[in-house]
Amino acid sequence: MSGRRFALFAAAAFLVMFVATNLIANTWFRTWRLDLTQNQLYSLSEGTERTLDGLHEPVELRFYFSRDAASTFPAVQTYGARVREMLQTFQARSNGRVRFVEVNVEPFSEEEDAAVEAGIEARQVIEGADPIYMGLAGANAIDDQVAISFLDPSREPFLEYEITRLIYELENPDLARVALITSLPLDPALSGGGAFGAQPSMFETELGRLMNVEKLPPTFTSIPDGVDVLAIIHPGPLSPTQLYAIDQFIMHHGRAFIALDPASMVAQRSAGGMDPFSAMMGGAPTSSNLEPLLERWGLAMTREVVLDLDGALPVQAQDPQTGQPMNAPQPLFFRVPPAQRDSEDMLTAWLPRDMNFGLAGALTWSEREGVTVTPLASTSGRTRRIAAERALMQPSPFELLQDWPAGGRIETVALRLSGTLETAYPDGAPAIEPVAPAEGDAPTPAAAPQGETLARSATPAELVIVADADFLDDAFYVASNGAPAADNGAFALNAIDILSGSDALVSLRSRAPSERRMELVDAMERDAQRRIESRQQELEAELAETEQRLADLQTRGRGSGFFSGDLGAELTAEERVEIERFREQVVNVRGELRSVSRELRGDIDQLETLIVFINVWLAPILVAGAGLYLFWRRQRRTRRARR
Repeated sequence: MSGRRFALFAAAAFLVMFVATNLIANTWFRTWRLDLTQNQLYSLSEGTERTLDGLHEPVELRFYFSRDAASTFPAVQTYGARVREMLQTFQARSNGRVRFVEVNVEPFSEEEDAAVEAGIEARQVIEGADPIYMGLAGANAIDDQVAISFLDPSREPFLEYEITRLIYELENPDLARVALITSLPLDPALSGGGAFGAQPSMFETELGRLMNVEKLPPTFTSIPDGVDVLAIIHPGPLSPTQLYAIDQFIMHHGRAFIALDPASMVAQRSAGGMDPFSAMMGGAPTSSNLEPLLERWGLAMTREVVLDLDGALPVQAQDPQTGQPMNAPQPLFFRVPPAQRDSEDMLTAWLPRDMNFGLAGALTWSEREGVTVTPLASTSGRTRRIAAERALMQPSPFELLQDWPAGGRIETVALRLSGTLETAYPDGAPAIEPVAPAEGDAPTPAAAPQGETLARSATPAELVIVADADFLDDAFYVASNGAPAADNGAFALNAIDILSGSDALVSLRSRAPSERRMELVDAMERDAQRRIESRQQELEAELAETEQRLADLQTRGRGSGFFSGDLGAELTAEERVEIERFREQVVNVRGELRSVSRELRGDIDQLETLIVFINVWLAPILVAGAGLYLFWRRQRRTRRARR
């Protein structure tokens, strides 16, 4: 066989082997994947895999995406590709139980009608541009449908969770059951209004829309069967039997949202506007705690109220000097911005707005084996504590600031407790006692707690605990137009929603985004920014010093020009020299700031040029160089052979 025929035969054999290998791999090894990306972009979390393994019926996921319209927006196009890859990963891992279909939505098409019917919304990326569809609709075998109206690129870290949650809802279409324990009149039908005003609050309205809520009576002795999550919001005094029922629900099911309060203004208001002392004696309880349970879990909530100076919210107060009303920061009411919340936990990471608290307590904890405490929301470092009784009197912010001590510490106002917990009743159920009836009710006989007593939680517990109940009052987060101005309600609803899911769903956390930052460039920008800010501070100090010297000149009576208020007088020579020096300082420092900015931009441009060269040009140059070298070697051997 000649060399030419052999080369053709080898090329044909290689092509056949290549096609055969791909066909075999696509048929037999379809679910095999090797993810070598740093952030594991093409791998699924254990919780997602458990959810997929638990599917009993097939699920179809339809990704409605305006591919043509998105092509003019690289960021949207990139995120669309990311969603597509994630859905393909779900399909590959599901062993045939998840079917993925992508629908290219074009204007005025049947696909657009189908997208709208499925609950998908179109949004404009920029004003004047064509709206873009980028949503996900799921359906199960009995035609139950769930949709994510728009997959927001800013929520990429939660993409896996949102898809997994959609699949979970298709597998479990019934609304989750929430048992509510509270001393506040949350049922509008019973109270003539919501717990926080004449109308149902936004929180209770949304909770009733999302969940099947069952409010337990004050005389409850057990938690009903079939409850998915327990919501405890400022409970009244609880008997040992009731505490035991809560304890055993958590031991068996391990899901609870708990909002306690050392000094509840809402409870004070529901008592008819009593002063705190009267309210504590005979009205609604202004404080709530689950001390026997918290102590067993390694937690404690302060009986004092936390004040935060840096996060203080403005309130109208009387100026102590003039007696006129004015806005002043009130540290009794403070905000917790996203920077002071956990950025990785699903409960808080996606909330973009502040959370507002009022007369809140602080949560502390001690280490427990097998238990993890995750602070979700914390104060700034400029804090202090005062007695709850004094806080309920709402002293003036000026009064609170007068004796503000130096220092302070960061306090935790909300946390997540995860792990295996121990019961607060290791000796079994407490002694059975008759339950005092509510006013107008018939006497309730003593009842024994139901169910097996567990000493340790049967499954890993997931509890969300907040040291404030007033934060769910509309006044703390709902604007006058009815729109939420803070994320108080979103946090509570999100927590209850996540806790009502399966163990696999609750275990999911946010993921790193697919976009990878240029860490060296970011570090250079941060360094230059620090240098610029430092120089700006020096400039401000120089300006203040110059202004002070000019003021001194005026005080001593030197000159009577602009600085003494006589616009028609002449400036002295000393004032002219001072002003000229001031102008020179401003010009010089501004020039220095521009120089620092130019140096920064120059260093970054050089680095970016080097990166572009390495990624775009270096490989072709090396390949071309290698080709030229091999060509030269071959030509050289040919010439030698001819000789």
